Amino acid sequence: MSNAFNKIIDTLLDMKPDPIPYFILLKDFKKISPYCPEYLNAYDRVCEHPFVRKIEKQQNEKGFWIPFHAKTESMIRKLLWYGLDVSHSCLVKARDYTEGLLLGNESHDRYEVQDNVRWWTDMFMPLCVSATLSTIDNDNVYLEEHRKRWAHFTQVGLIDCAKANKKISSDKTGTIAFCTSLHDAFDREVYASEQREYFRIKTKNIIEPFNYYCLLLLAPGNGKSYLSDEADQAMVDYGMNYAKCLYYIYNGCPGEMIPIDTLFKDGRHFHNWIRALSLISQFKGWVKYKDRYVDYIISQRNQDGLWEFPKKYDWLGLSDTWHGNNRAIDSTIFVLRMLMKKQAL
Repeated sequence: MSNAFNKIIDTLLDMKPDPIPYFILLKDFKKISPYCPEYLNAYDRVCEHPFVRKIEKQQNEKGFWIPFHAKTESMIRKLLWYGLDVSHSCLVKARDYTEGLLLGNESHDRYEVQDNVRWWTDMFMPLCVSATLSTIDNDNVYLEEHRKRWAHFTQVGLIDCAKANKKISSDKTGTIAFCTSLHDAFDREVYASEQREYFRIKTKNIIEPFNYYCLLLLAPGNGKSYLSDEADQAMVDYGMNYAKCLYYIYNGCPGEMIPIDTLFKDGRHFHNWIRALSLISQFKGWVKYKDRYVDYIISQRNQDGLWEFPKKYDWLGLSDTWHGNNRAIDSTIFVLRMLMKKQAL
């Protein structure tokens, strides 16, 4: 498969891509030395690109974009999607502010109305902020407690509840075997009670175990995982088979295969689906699904052997415009990043 991907990458380079996709092909896929002139010159062009300059100008003096939830997250994703190194001044300022927000040294720029005001400040925003920080500083020491917290909730919701209800058992090798579906094994009331007790908050609004921020935060990094192997597999199984959506990212079950040329009114588009899979594929449990889904995704290429989305989606655009070959270049890079398990955003 790697040879096939290399041919696709060479094809994209032969298409004379614009500065940002050209740099990404060098950095993410060709893996040339960051010290060689070709790399350095290409990176300089990215740093000077109007897309990057516009985001820099919009960043406030504290280092974020208002509002933090949604806008700052989006700007950080874009800068990383463009290939900027985390040492870039724009990302350094964003990292410092995000860490300050996580530690309580900065105040939230807005509060969302919920049935308990503490839901926003004590439950949701610490998860959102820690997950965002992990994208630009994955080894930050302040992430440890947040990762342990959400790994614990995942363990309770998808493993401990099922064991207590005798919905799962172990074979002689110790491998967990689910006696009934994970959908039935997941005890939402027990899971909800665990969250309310942990945060000591009276609220009807729990945070579901399968969502964008949890996946970002708990994805194994540098070989370290905060989930047990059985919890890792259970979360992937739950997401691929029973989840009705991936909260904040995708409006359908990730296990449902989506054709590249279909535009559903509810947002179940191919690019959203690929983005969801890029997050799920970071976990060990993905190996169970990898071959089937990779084969299907590869089958969605066009006659030139590339992927081409039917319309442009704002956040993933890399090329200066989507005229000519640029649509296929950007679409193909998007899919290759998932297939080759690059950073999931």
